[in-house]
Amino acid sequence: MKSKQLDEESPVTDRPEAIESGESRTPRWWYALIAGFVYSALMFGAFPPLSLWALSFLAPLPLMYIAWKTPRPFRHGLCVLLGSAPFFAHQFTYVIDISAAGFVPLVVYLAAWPALFVWLAGSIRRRLTWLAASVLLPVAWVGVDVLRGEVLFGGFEWYQVGQPLIANVFLASAASIGGSYFVTLLTVVPSAVAVDLRGDTRRKQIVAAALFWCSLVGWGLGFASSHLSQNEDENASAARIALVQTKVPQDNKIGWSFEQRQRDFDEFVAMTGRAVLEKPDLIVWPETMFPGIALDNDTASMLERERLGHLNGFREQLLNMQNSLSVPMLVGAQRADNVRVVEDDGRIRFEHDGSYNSAFVLTEGLVQEARYDKLSPTPFGETLPYIKSWPWLQDLVLKIGLGASGMDFGLESGEDPSPLVIEIEGGQISIATPICFESTQSSVCRRIVNAGDGADLIILMTNDGWFGDFDTGRRMHLLLARWRCVELGLPMARCANTGITSFISREGVVTRELEPRRAGVLVETVRLDARPTVYRKVGNLVGWLSLACLGVLWLLTIAMRFNPGAVRSPKKGL
Repeated sequence: MKSKQLDEESPVTDRPEAIESGESRTPRWWYALIAGFVYSALMFGAFPPLSLWALSFLAPLPLMYIAWKTPRPFRHGLCVLLGSAPFFAHQFTYVIDISAAGFVPLVVYLAAWPALFVWLAGSIRRRLTWLAASVLLPVAWVGVDVLRGEVLFGGFEWYQVGQPLIANVFLASAASIGGSYFVTLLTVVPSAVAVDLRGDTRRKQIVAAALFWCSLVGWGLGFASSHLSQNEDENASAARIALVQTKVPQDNKIGWSFEQRQRDFDEFVAMTGRAVLEKPDLIVWPETMFPGIALDNDTASMLERERLGHLNGFREQLLNMQNSLSVPMLVGAQRADNVRVVEDDGRIRFEHDGSYNSAFVLTEGLVQEARYDKLSPTPFGETLPYIKSWPWLQDLVLKIGLGASGMDFGLESGEDPSPLVIEIEGGQISIATPICFESTQSSVCRRIVNAGDGADLIILMTNDGWFGDFDTGRRMHLLLARWRCVELGLPMARCANTGITSFISREGVVTRELEPRRAGVLVETVRLDARPTVYRKVGNLVGWLSLACLGVLWLLTIAMRFNPGAVRSPKKGL
């Protein structure tokens, strides 16, 4: 009984004699709550709108201290959840207008991840006391990030602690080796080292110092790798890209009346006409800005056969305009497979075998057969993860209001990630075309860029009308897209409804942008001298290895819990 009480209640320390003497330096529950609040404040300062990126190095420290010292990992994890919640509540206030019922569950879900880190790292620390903080804590931190960003609910890579470092070209360049997870790993090492240096075990301090120097080497290798792959090629081709920024509110997907569609379309056409004056090689419209029923050839032909050709009006206007301008266009629209007209009590309705969020190429007044169908529909915006196969459960979730208001969640995942090839005056350009939320998913963008013969340029089409008046959300969405440029060694043209439309260099630097929530046109000549990066070959290997190591440590912890003699402490701690 005494042994069990010591195991569950006693403070964790490197000095067993401290336990015997009753000395206690362990945090109380309100320490954990304060740590959560401090973490929340530091994260708020590091991310938009303040963007004080240096705070990223301090943000992990309060949670790491709690995880290392806590005698009650689960209880203190709950306190951290409460303290972390204000940051996520602020960053996702725009969700209230989209799904009021989903706002609180979303905030709790996101705040639960810092709590999970404290619980996992704290539990492992209590069992595997020979591990150094500088080894355990960074692995646990990144492992939890990967679990959230790559595994559950289709992945949500927002608000990794290293992401604000995109503002510093030197520090961000490490992503060219191991992606944003590698940058996060290097970012959290100093906090973990600080925890070890306050300890009393000399060998752990040595390990901490060694890992700190290794992290500095990691930054240096990232910069060297990025610098070598980013040298200018004087013979590289270039393309002049025109981006049309529309200002359609987010409800265009829900209640876009015919009259409003026509007014918006006329404005799109007028802006496209202004863009032509800049003599571009390609004109881009944002995601799903085509206001008609169908842009693809199969559905348009079906409507003609069914004597519903008048429904092709917007399509005909768009194709006639493009043909008169003689400039290729990249346009976002929804499409469906095998669309059929069904009569029901004297009224007609459409049925199909699956709908997609797509990017189409228009040339010579025709819609080209090659297109891109979005590979990863947005969770809780375009699809409901895990429950799509159970219509009754999906209907229940929609009645509760956990998804975006008015959406049907029927979008399918595309199958072909191949870049689109477009003929321009100087030859051909190969374009990777991730859509909206996909720009926040590093593995998805890597798959698109590496498909086929590879891409020369990333063109992102997105509808950021969902952010309403909350420009902080737009800045965050743009920030995540910038990481894809560093990871993949490619420039990006980002065309956004309601903004922020921008051009981004291979170093992740925004070279030009339009103000948010205003219509306009942005034109720039983009050099197509892409260089392959290490990340394009290995992907998120660093992140997956961190998750694997965390899993092994957790299994060892479970083994120790049920059989204390199963894992013996090594003679020298790591």
